[in-house]
Amino acid sequence: MYEEIGAMAKNLERQRDQLLKDLKKLDEDYKKGRVDENTYKAKRHDIERAIVEVMDRLAQMRFLMGET
Repeated sequence: MYEEIGAMAKNLERQRDQLLKDLKKLDEDYKKGRVDENTYKAKRHDIERAIVEVMDRLAQMRFLMGET
């Protein structure tokens, strides 16, 4: 069971890392004028919401594994 939870936690960490990269790229694209403000705000909101969801699930996995 712990191995399954550990594997799910690793997957969530990869998702988090990718979302953070996506956020950084979005910020760069916005600063360079490749993305308009409305699109930027909408995409940033979606990415931030996804990060919160992933971090919440990751915290749950860590709790189940006995980590803090």
